[in-house]
Amino acid sequence: MKNTITFPMLLLSAAVLTACGGSSSSDDDAYVRVLHASPDAPAVDVLIDGKAVLTNVSYQQGSDYLKVGDGTRTVALRLHGTDTIALEADFDLADDNYYSIIAQNNVASLELETLNDTERRNNGSNDVTVVHASPAAGDVDIYVTAADAELPASPTLDNVSFDQNATLEEIAAGNYQVRITGSTATDVVYNSGTLTISSDVTAVAVNSTKGASPASLLIWAGSVTPVLDATSEVRIVHAVDAVTVDVFAGGNELLGDFAYKDTTIGATGASATGYLTVAAGDLPVAIAAANAGIGNALSNLSGTLTLERGESYTVIAAGDSNQLAQAQLIVLTDNRSASADDAADVRLVHAAAAPAADPVDIYVSAAGADISTAEPNFADVEIGTATGYTALDGSTAYDVTIAADGTKTAAISGLTDLTFGDASVTTAIAIGTNALDKIILNDKR
Repeated sequence: MKNTITFPMLLLSAAVLTACGGSSSSDDDAYVRVLHASPDAPAVDVLIDGKAVLTNVSYQQGSDYLKVGDGTRTVALRLHGTDTIALEADFDLADDNYYSIIAQNNVASLELETLNDTERRNNGSNDVTVVHASPAAGDVDIYVTAADAELPASPTLDNVSFDQNATLEEIAAGNYQVRITGSTATDVVYNSGTLTISSDVTAVAVNSTKGASPASLLIWAGSVTPVLDATSEVRIVHAVDAVTVDVFAGGNELLGDFAYKDTTIGATGASATGYLTVAAGDLPVAIAAANAGIGNALSNLSGTLTLERGESYTVIAAGDSNQLAQAQLIVLTDNRSASADDAADVRLVHAAAAPAADPVDIYVSAAGADISTAEPNFADVEIGTATGYTALDGSTAYDVTIAADGTKTAAISGLTDLTFGDASVTTAIAIGTNALDKIILNDKR
């Protein structure tokens, strides 16, 4: 399944921006657009000569061209909701010229990069300007090819450093693909998938906010369209008691002799946190008893996952080996970063097939607290259900009590006096058929 993005025909709501023109005459106008590409900077207002022309612009948001008076103009970034000017600079703007201004780099080294777009706007051809504005990516090689073409021996742009840009001129309208590798390396760290180009485009590489790749592209053609790497991440958890299985993905064996309580940690191609990187799109998966072959896969443990770009997933096979026909796949979309620097985001998943565990009540309390009169935080939780992430205080110790419905007696040990830590992301899975147990996973990238 291709992941195709079309520009500029695709209508996108990239930002809520308030734009107003400068007080210029029709004969003495220049045109300026602005992009927020600083990964750790807050939302800003953009001021030209002290007047706000864009408000509440967040990372990866930008404008189309705004008409301003030509001559020397002061462009400033003001922290939204304050009077604090984070950065300002003077720009000499020529009459009837077009400029792109990019706020880039981390806050500690924030800078305004300017491009003069006039010539490529007026030359009657499609041109693609590539800008390296990702401080996390280092020096890179950039390959721009026809869609689905083999990676050529030589990059289109070689050894591109942060803050460099280049324009590819006279690009025929059609389908293209952008891939990025480390400088002198061949492993692709970013893959755009298929991009349809039909006009002038500025492609800005920035720090990615999601997905396995350190970088993503912002396609700037009127509006701004973020294009994440065309991959997803999948982590598989075996929670069917006392049976060893083989896991198939896309018709091929992905994991052999996969045992109860195993995750994908240590599997070929897995990262340290257990995630496998796979192509975004539709991924058929099937689980069969070990050495039984894909033709004997269980229908209730098989299906097609629809994987979105940049998303991470946990797939849990849950059930009782004595009742495999009732086993099920639990598919969850994961958070890979915390909701706040001082938050501990915790998700609880019911994947235990024990009859006494269907349903359960879940209590989350301060460590050692008496819950005898407390109401459950999550009541009547059935197998196959997840609570979603709850933000807790990262420095506080907690007891998590998972009890049979209507009781307050903990059915799983080892969930007391838990301190998750600031900026943490955790998934705790209740498993087991006879004796209940748990699997605790670190979701943070």
